[in-house]
Formats: sequence, C-alpha cells, structure tokens
Amino acid sequence: MSTKRLAIIGAGSSGLVTLKHALERLPGWEITCFEKGGTTVGRWGNPYPGFFSTSTKYTTQFACHKKWDSSADPAQREAKGDFFKGDEYGRYLMDFVAKNNLAPHIHLHTRISRISRDPQGWRLTIDDGETREEVFDRLVICTGLAENVNAINAPIPTVTPYDPVPSGKTVVVFGGGESAADFAHRLADPKLGNKVYLSLKDGIRVSPRYHPIRGVPSDFLRNRLLLSIHPDLRNAIGQKFVEARIRHQEWFERVFKSSPPGPEQTPSFQERRKHWDAKLTARAKDDLFNVFHTKSDGFLDDVADGRIQIIGPPTDESHRRYHDFDRTTTVEVEPDMLCPMIGFRSGLAALSGGEILITDFHLACLHARHDDLFLVGFARPIIGNIPTMSEMQAKLVTGIMAGWYERPADLASKQAESRARLLRDFPTLNTETIHPVEMFPYCDELARLMGSFPSLRKVGSFRRWMKIQLSPASTLQYMDDDYNTREMDEQVIHTPPVITVLLVAIKLLLDLPYRLVRGPLARRHSQTSLPLVPERP
Repeated sequence: MSTKRLAIIGAGSSGLVTLKHALERLPGWEITCFEKGGTTVGRWGNPYPGFFSTSTKYTTQFACHKKWDSSADPAQREAKGDFFKGDEYGRYLMDFVAKNNLAPHIHLHTRISRISRDPQGWRLTIDDGETREEVFDRLVICTGLAENVNAINAPIPTVTPYDPVPSGKTVVVFGGGESAADFAHRLADPKLGNKVYLSLKDGIRVSPRYHPIRGVPSDFLRNRLLLSIHPDLRNAIGQKFVEARIRHQEWFERVFKSSPPGPEQTPSFQERRKHWDAKLTARAKDDLFNVFHTKSDGFLDDVADGRIQIIGPPTDESHRRYHDFDRTTTVEVEPDMLCPMIGFRSGLAALSGGEILITDFHLACLHARHDDLFLVGFARPIIGNIPTMSEMQAKLVTGIMAGWYERPADLASKQAESRARLLRDFPTLNTETIHPVEMFPYCDELARLMGSFPSLRKVGSFRRWMKIQLSPASTLQYMDDDYNTREMDEQVIHTPPVITVLLVAIKLLLDLPYRLVRGPLARRHSQTSLPLVPERP
C-alpha cells in the first residue's frame, strides 16, 4: 500500500499544533507543512514593538505545551505580565517547534499559489523558487483569516497596522474591532504627535483587560458555571452587569479589593472614560455574547485624554466630512492618512478558484462534501483566543484521519443545521467570510465529538469537577491525553464566593426553569452535532 501524504498549509500557531498532532497520530504518513514566510511564529509572534496580547498566557497556551498557571500575580499587573509582550509568543512557538522536532517537516519560503481537486486528493501548485505541482491524499489549511484592509476611493493615502507608524499626522481609523482600537491607541502615543480619529458606525463592546473584580484578567473570571447558563439569560443578565460595572467601577474596586494599574487618575478623567465606555456599550449592535469584544481597552484612556476623537462614518466619499458619533451634526477633518480596518477575509476562494468556501465547513473544520479536506484556525471567537481553539480543531481533524473518531455520515445535513444556527446566533456579522463562535460552547462541542468533555461522570470526583466549574475556563480542562489531574487540583479560583452564590442562584432559579420551558428548542440551540464514538487504538 502506498504511503499516504498529508499537506498542511501555514506554519503559524494553527499549522504548528496541527503538525505536532499529525506526526504523533499518523505514523508512516508523509507529512509536509508549507509556510510562505521565513519563520514559524505566525501573525502574532512578533507583530510590532510594544505589542501586548489581549488573551492571557494561561488561556492562550496549548494544552500540549503548558508553561503558565492561573495564579495572576498582582505585582505583574502594571507591566501586564499576564499577557504576551513583544516577541514572547513567538518565542513560545519557537520552543514548541524545537521540543517537538517539527522543523524537519516545515518548508519555509514556500508559497501555495493554487489548490485544485484531483482524482487522488488535492493538487497543490507549490512555489519555492521553482514552480511545481504535487498531489496529497489529505489537506489541512491553516492560513487563517486576514484582516481586510480595503482600498478607499479617495485622494488620501492609507496606512495599515503593518506599516511604520506615522508621526505628526492626522489619521482617521475606520472600524470598531480589536485591531482598529489597538492601532488607534498606538497612533495616539503622545510622543508621535498624531491627531487621531476613530470612525465608528456603531458602538463597541469593550472588555477590560484587568477586571475591577479582584483586579485579575477578565479571562480569569470566565468559568464554566457562568458559561453553563443559557445564552439568552447570559445576554440579558450580562448586559445589566456590564452596565453596572461601568457605572459603579469604583464601588466594584473597593468591594472586591482591586485598584487600577498605573498612576492615579483625576475624577474628570475617570468620568470621561466611563462616559465613553457606557456610550460605546449602549450603541453596540446585538447582544452581549453575539458580537466581537475588544480587550485592547487602552484606547479608552486616549479618548478620555482627548488623544482620540470618536466620530461617526463619513458623509460622502471625500472622507473630509463626518457625522459626529451621535449623528446630530457633522465634523470637518483634514486627514493626512486613512486606515480602513473593517473586517476579515479568508482568501480560500481565490486560492481554490471558488472550490473551497468557509461556509462549506461544519464547525469551521470539516468540509461537508470532501472527507479529505479540513480547516484549522479559521473560527473567530467572540471572546477568547484562536490558538487554543485551533488545538481543539487539530485534535479532531487528525483524530478523524487516524481513525480515532468517525466522520458523521450525515455531515452535509449537520452542516446545514449548524449553518442555520450560525445565522440565527450572529445576525449582524458577515458569516460568509468568517465563522464566529462563542469559544467555550464551541470547544465543548468539539470535545463532545472526541469524548473529552469534562462531565461529572467522566471527571469522577465531585470536588475536582467543582474546581473545573469555578476556575478559569481553559482548554486545559478537556480530558484527553494532555489532561493532568494534579494541575486541575492546583488551579486558582478567582471568582469571589458572593459571585459564585449569585451564579448558582441564577442557575437554579432562572436557568433550569428557562431550559425546561424552552425544552427541545433550547437543547437544539446548545448542541447540533452528534457525539462521535472514540475508537482509539
């Protein structure tokens, strides 16, 4: 029997974790990873000087390559020590490559310019200085989504976050996503002398990097008890909680023994910051858990200090006159540069001549028609991070290729069902170009397919199961080969007891009755995929 060939396109975090699991699970296969760049650190390995990730090191690390715990040292808060800084994540990935001896399987400076269907699998047009074609039995695409920096039809130069940061310029940044807010914050550095405008059609949901409850990263207060409450209730109650957290921040900090990092701010500064935080939240589209959040909240300080002015969309194509944010008047602007940060694109259709579309993949990783084609790293979390979701996807797709899990026979109908759910859950997002997910319900669905979901029965200990429910939600909690009972027992619970009691009360008095009333409809909402029977050798 001939050797099976697997191609992995992309050697960022998604491609690397896919390669690692493929090498372990597919012995005897010829496995090759193609990377167009010259490194294996991906987009976020070293994006720009002064970069800080918005997800914590603890929740972003691979379950198969653990480096950090969930202790959240208060002394690290001002320096944002819980988050990756500069090239730290890139060095983490390089260590991952070295530990798992992945380099011999990665072809750097190798671009895949064309993907086409072949009777034997997938034909790749490969360009590494010379152009050739090769056919592979299986294909995993790990190139991820690219930020869509659209050209603007205006006689004004554009700038992107990947260009040198300008100084002494008037710049209008378009878009309310995390990248737009982060770039506006970089442009507003007082040392650069820029005049910065952030042009928004709607509001933004901003999650604080450090929460006023105990001053820990917001990631560390998101636990499985909270996430087990029905999304309808979480949206309704969560919205009220966020409004109260903004309005009474000082009260939260006093009661839950937290203090803001950095120098003490004046009352007027704090009021301006709260005013814009509340206004942006009130004007945000859709519900709390149905739109993307930004944890790059430094731009709110710039807004409060007057270094960023928030305006509405342009009134015409000249891009020199804008609505104000309240749409009550207009604002004249003379921009030197424009920065359109208005979404993402996959590039799959262009690469495959329209053969491969993100909408054809069940759970953003299993193609509905082709059982030899997979995606890893294309789902976008409303709140969460991409690398650890990619690890869950990589475990599923390599497990299916290894025969550990069966591919559902009715995947096309399941894809249609999950597609309908996606349209219902995220009505204001363009699901033709992205696959938005709420990270942990999504990862739970993948875990159920692989039999690794940490149910009480599977955990086997009520004390440990409760620790999993109350400690920071992470992919370390799934019970597969990377699960470690000692590390679970050592997890730190940051949620105050009074909040836990409140969540339990909501669970018993509101969530359970609500699910009983909704009945089958609620169950369909929470899960659309049938569990697969693990067939581990």
